Amino acid sequence: MGVMESNDRRRLKTPQGTEGFFHEEAYRHRQLLRLTEDHFTSWGYLPVLTPVFDYYETYRSLINREQEERTYRFPDRDGELLILRSDITLFLAKQMGLTMKEDSPPRRVWYADSILRHQEEEDISSDEFFQSGAELLGLEGRDADLEILMMLHDLLEAMRLPTWRLHIGSRAVLDCVLDGRADAFAAGRLLEIRDRDGMRRLLSDASIPDAERLADLLLFLGTPEEFSSAVPDLSRGLDDSIGKALKELNALASDFSRAASEEKILIDLSEHGGQPYYTGFTVRAFVEGANAAVASGGRYDDLLGAFGPKIPAAGFCLLMRKIEPLSGFAAQAVLSDPITAAAGDDFQSRYSNAVTRRRSGQRVVLTEGTTK
Repeated sequence: MGVMESNDRRRLKTPQGTEGFFHEEAYRHRQLLRLTEDHFTSWGYLPVLTPVFDYYETYRSLINREQEERTYRFPDRDGELLILRSDITLFLAKQMGLTMKEDSPPRRVWYADSILRHQEEEDISSDEFFQSGAELLGLEGRDADLEILMMLHDLLEAMRLPTWRLHIGSRAVLDCVLDGRADAFAAGRLLEIRDRDGMRRLLSDASIPDAERLADLLLFLGTPEEFSSAVPDLSRGLDDSIGKALKELNALASDFSRAASEEKILIDLSEHGGQPYYTGFTVRAFVEGANAAVASGGRYDDLLGAFGPKIPAAGFCLLMRKIEPLSGFAAQAVLSDPITAAAGDDFQSRYSNAVTRRRSGQRVVLTEGTTK
């Protein structure tokens, strides 16, 4: 095979980290996105757009080692290192942090756009690169947390997904346990695989007392009712800050379970959010049939302060390409909405017929036939 022929074939491939989708698949994507946008709008949220790329140094101190390895970076024409958008929350935090003031009224925003980040070779076909989400900026407290959780809960219900659960945790609990003495990134990796012995060793090596008990604490998984019953024993004898964080999570879970579908909620103290900027509650949504969480979020009160005044914030994002093949709403959007042909012997009559039928919500093509 000649060099030219080899290069031509390589150019026909789609570069890793990108994808395209067409026809019915793209239609399902747009219909599900419309549902999501309408949902956010009905809650009083307004759209926002973020840049496709920005200066890498702006975000370098805000991402962990794993995130840094997954980002795409390149120099601009002046030699400045840029980063492609791999996490819309980060780009949005800069955008809003530079414009909001401490006394600004709360802002409710939503977004829906593509992201780009390196994935493992074996998982590239099932990863998504379209992120949608909502953020509540400038409002703290339990009611704000509940607003984010209920908005996510109701949206997942509307998408008509198979069996799904919200795993609610607390970055505050983890930070209180680590007390700045152990590597939070290493602890997070151990929690993701629920490695109790590894967590106990990490805490012991950092000279944190009650390492075995704290490792068990961080792996708690149960219903809101089970968590509420366990909080007194879980917090007994531990540092006051840990007990306070547990009680705050318990109060949030109790209120949430009264308003939501309790069978869809699990309290999971191994759930730390996966991002270094979270400070309070965290949440991930897991759906039967998906190989990873389809949504994640939480409270991040310090992130906007990296770009301006310290402003409380909470939100979540959805990985739309993981959700689409599982959504009953998206599937029915194609099956129940066929494309039909206009009636008439000539173009004008077919056009008039199509106009009338389109007004009633039908999808109509003017001419059927094959391309010649």
